[in-house]
Amino acid sequence: MGEVIWLGVLLGVGAALSVGPIFVTILNEAATRGFGAAFRVILGSATADVALLLPALAFAWVIAAVAQAAFWVGLVGAAFFLWLAVGAIRDAVRLWRAKSVPNAEGWAFWKGVIGNLANPLTWTFWLATGTPAMLRAEHLAGPAGLAVFTVTWFVVASGLEAVIALAVARSGHRIGHRAQGAFIAVSGVVFATLAGLMLTRSTG
Repeated sequence: MGEVIWLGVLLGVGAALSVGPIFVTILNEAATRGFGAAFRVILGSATADVALLLPALAFAWVIAAVAQAAFWVGLVGAAFFLWLAVGAIRDAVRLWRAKSVPNAEGWAFWKGVIGNLANPLTWTFWLATGTPAMLRAEHLAGPAGLAVFTVTWFVVASGLEAVIALAVARSGHRIGHRAQGAFIAVSGVVFATLAGLMLTRSTG
């Protein structure tokens, strides 16, 4: 069981610290709207992973079939992250010009869900890494091992993301609204870059 837990920890840390669309979305929400909004993104992303986890384990061919549709998933993802980029730049300009913090949005949770499902790398992850790791855990310790592995990796990944989001949210009150706006502008550029990468991978 020790190997199962270690496997879950490693996968959780890797998922949390991988610099991708969800990680940037979490940081952007934390810097712009605080920890609560960022945590809802984390919950949304975890929900999307659960939605992918079940078919990944029971029907690996479902994930493979969707992975073959990477072009369409990439187009949807690129459009979504371009839209997030525009929103981030708008919030950055608002913070730069005045001390007003953008209003909280009611759909932060769905940013996590959509952002995760619209990223072709998420599907690739479950096909190439997530599913084999789950099958390995089940092979080592049966259904109980699979359950322990799954809970461990979700807790580690979401917990680490929450700690980072909390640190970013608290730092926003110390660095001032202009520096906060500059940080959010950088996240907007990263969103646009991620959208470009998705288009390149989809058409390449």
